[in-house]
Amino acid sequence: MGKIFKRRPPVSYKDLLVHLDDTDICAERVAAAVALAKREGARLTGIALALESTISTYIGIDFPSSLTDAQQEIVQKAARSAVEKFESAAIGAGIEFRSWVVACSASKAPARLAFFARHADLIFVGQPNPNEKGKAFQENLLEAVLLNTGRPVYVVPYIGRFDAKVRKAVIAWDGSKKAVRAVNDAIPMLKARKEVIVLVINPKKRSGEFGGQQGENLVDHLERYGINAKVATVVNPDLSVDTTIQNYISDSGADLLVMGAFGHSRLREKAFGGVTDSILHQMIVPVLMAE
Repeated sequence: MGKIFKRRPPVSYKDLLVHLDDTDICAERVAAAVALAKREGARLTGIALALESTISTYIGIDFPSSLTDAQQEIVQKAARSAVEKFESAAIGAGIEFRSWVVACSASKAPARLAFFARHADLIFVGQPNPNEKGKAFQENLLEAVLLNTGRPVYVVPYIGRFDAKVRKAVIAWDGSKKAVRAVNDAIPMLKARKEVIVLVINPKKRSGEFGGQQGENLVDHLERYGINAKVATVVNPDLSVDTTIQNYISDSGADLLVMGAFGHSRLREKAFGGVTDSILHQMIVPVLMAE
């Protein structure tokens, strides 16, 4: 008689992290993290960075590089305020949580946040707002957690999230290792969606041994997790990939984009590849990325 193999338990997140700051949009980030923690039964950690020294144009605050005691108190107060708002939301939702205020210089802040992010299943951060003075600082934080943690990152647009009538996710699928990683890390979120679209743009011709059209194998895999997925193909060689993705999301009414993050050293002009960089700067819905 053959062995009986038990089906694996459902994949879930158990340890989440959210970056806290005193921006108005932080509430959207916290709300998304709290909602996921509640659904998954996960612990949520909130981390606020209290900068001990800084460059004013880097973080968007008109302070000199050497902070006085009064200025340092302002920074500490902002961090404590962000933590208090986070704790209030977590208590109201009845989830397990903890919070930290991490004191460090602005130059070390990205590495500090990345360190803590390595010990979580998923990290919530905000999209840098191009209209704010602290854009460069926010971009470095995002770059650090995306490229230096090995963990998936959930990026909330600075314009906020919209309430979708039907929860729908779009996977930007090119079959690459990074896309595979992003999909695998997103499975708990995909399980909560009524519909998942595997978006294939300008697909390559494939021979029969690969099992049909591009994306079908992924749909078959996701079905094993009870995920309702289907392939959507868009052929338009004259339109950039990032524009095609954004157009499809807008037309489909999706509330989540899942994709691999392509990046390289900061020694180059841009930290991320073309499509990744464009999506991060023009995103209209939250994006779950993995590098």
